[in-house]
Amino acid sequence: MASINASRSSARQLVWLVTGCSSGLGQQIALAILAHDDCVIATARQLTDLEYLNTIEGGRERAYCTSLDVTNPCDRIHEQLKKAIAYFGRVDVLVNNAGFVVSGVWEEVSDAEVRQQFETNFFGTMKVTRCVLPYMRNARSGVILFMGSIAGWHGVGAGGPYSASKFAIEGAAESLSKEVSHLGIRTHVLVLGQFRTNILEESRKCGTVDLIGIQEYDAIKAEMVVRHKKTHGKQPGDPKAAAERVLDIARLENLSEKERIGLGLRVPLGSDAIDVIQLKCSKTLDSLEKWVDFAHSTDFPISEHLPSYAM
Repeated sequence: MASINASRSSARQLVWLVTGCSSGLGQQIALAILAHDDCVIATARQLTDLEYLNTIEGGRERAYCTSLDVTNPCDRIHEQLKKAIAYFGRVDVLVNNAGFVVSGVWEEVSDAEVRQQFETNFFGTMKVTRCVLPYMRNARSGVILFMGSIAGWHGVGAGGPYSASKFAIEGAAESLSKEVSHLGIRTHVLVLGQFRTNILEESRKCGTVDLIGIQEYDAIKAEMVVRHKKTHGKQPGDPKAAAERVLDIARLENLSEKERIGLGLRVPLGSDAIDVIQLKCSKTLDSLEKWVDFAHSTDFPISEHLPSYAM
């Protein structure tokens, strides 16, 4: 077990576990953690993708790098994380960042592609979280951060697999927050807008839409391709700024009084995240008003008042 450098340590020095640190936002979060004198267990499928951390000041003492494929069986993930967590002796913050994008219309995307999307984005996230929870439960403290997305609030044509995985994270995380809050464990879904990372690069496993297929879907697929090309490299979100805000949420620092009071399950990151969530909520409320009588018509004439699930 490695001891945290006493000259740097303080009551507020945290140990982070971050998945998917090879590039993009995960990489920026790992760098920000070290810049703030915290410690990080950084994971990636290829260990060589984490060599950049050794070049950072304090990286060799405060960064534990390990290869981790979140699609592996749970017992294998457990053994890998057990060894990694033992290096620092604890884990204070978990950032479930590993993920990728599959694009395609329902009738054309393969079963294998959809399953792989969920194995990484959803089931992988659940497995890592389950492996970390015993440590936080025993410590009666911890922060679990899920990387949500505006795609988990608003589905677009040819974006079903990715949206489905992010919608699933929203529901699972909401349930988890109600299971562990009394244990001193905070849970947040960071609803990400569009950030200028490499997620849309053609070389990545981002479900490049096949324009050859069922003719009736050509226009929808073409629209997705055009959107990706126009968006890539021009996304409004700055990954470095987002990484700093992720640290602020976990450490409860640099937040206004209003933000502290309003800190709940979901935390939007990016101006477009605010726009998408507000529009979705507004449209949903408008639609509900039209269906009140219709919905009530399915109740028994006299029914006992029962506790609501919406609590």
